Amino acid sequence: MNAIVNDTRMPVHVTEPHPTHKLKWLLKREFWEHKGGFFWAPLITGAIFLFFTILGGGTGQFMLSRNGAKVMDYDGQQIPLSQVDWDKLIAAASPKDLEQYAQVVNGFTLMSGMWPLMVFGFVVFFYLLGSLYDERRDRSVLFWKSMPVSDGLTVISKVLTALVVAPVIATLIAFAVMLATGLILSFFIAINGGNPLTIYWSQLEPLKLLGATFGWLPVYVFWAMPTVGWLMLCSAWAKSKPFLWAVLVPVLAGVLVVWFGLFNSDNGGGAWFWKNIVARALTSAWPGSHLLGYVDTPYLQRLDDSPDAMYGIDGVIGGLHLFTTPQLWIGVLAGAVMIYGAIRLRRWRDEA
Repeated sequence: MNAIVNDTRMPVHVTEPHPTHKLKWLLKREFWEHKGGFFWAPLITGAIFLFFTILGGGTGQFMLSRNGAKVMDYDGQQIPLSQVDWDKLIAAASPKDLEQYAQVVNGFTLMSGMWPLMVFGFVVFFYLLGSLYDERRDRSVLFWKSMPVSDGLTVISKVLTALVVAPVIATLIAFAVMLATGLILSFFIAINGGNPLTIYWSQLEPLKLLGATFGWLPVYVFWAMPTVGWLMLCSAWAKSKPFLWAVLVPVLAGVLVVWFGLFNSDNGGGAWFWKNIVARALTSAWPGSHLLGYVDTPYLQRLDDSPDAMYGIDGVIGGLHLFTTPQLWIGVLAGAVMIYGAIRLRRWRDEA
């Protein structure tokens, strides 16, 4: 006997994922595919710096032990180096000497965290160059285009990875290296009879160091736009060797501008072109490259009167003053136009 079964179940409606969920997934994809460059490269660089810091400290400790009998003049007395009371020496120092000493301590601590950021500059440069070219070369673009993700959202995820995710990771690693450097120095100070709290940690200016370490991130998002746009445009357009296209086109254009300027009595256009076109297109994604924006500006003259203007929440390294300059916003506009061009090119270029 045949049984007739009536299926009264309601049809299942699949809800389309929200664009923010897609973007979050794409950002995770970019990080895991490039974790070696975004995470391990700065981390290993920082570890190498810390290793050499320990090596240098150990060498200095050995030299101090071997030459401990040597003396220094202190308050009219000859005291062996190994018996110097550094806490007492700092307590008796003049305000001017203490200010200079604090600048040295803060400057060295800040510079110890720059090595991961320098490596990050190379990582993000080549990441952008291969961001759209590599997926065409290995034909993975065909798979990703079959997914319910638009070209615009895919390109935007790569832009956000380069401008936000990667620099934040590199900066956190840089800050960790700074803290580790302080601990290493504290160890060597302690084994020599000094008080690390007095000699090192009390001399640090936390707000200025935090401002210098993390304060450049907001301006970086905007200042790096020309380089991000140019490199992604070359990555989407070039059928081969995107590095040569990205570098040679602006460089040769700069050479031609200078060459034609030789026939003109006013040759200032060549310098302007190299500073505002070539340099902005190729170097703006490097941390600290926004310092070029202060060249020939009145704000840079403040450094002659106030050394503290170099770093801090509103210092030159933070670059917040650049938000009032037209060159930053013109660069943002140019970068946005080139990013839009990269999105359009990705729609019809499937192979390298």
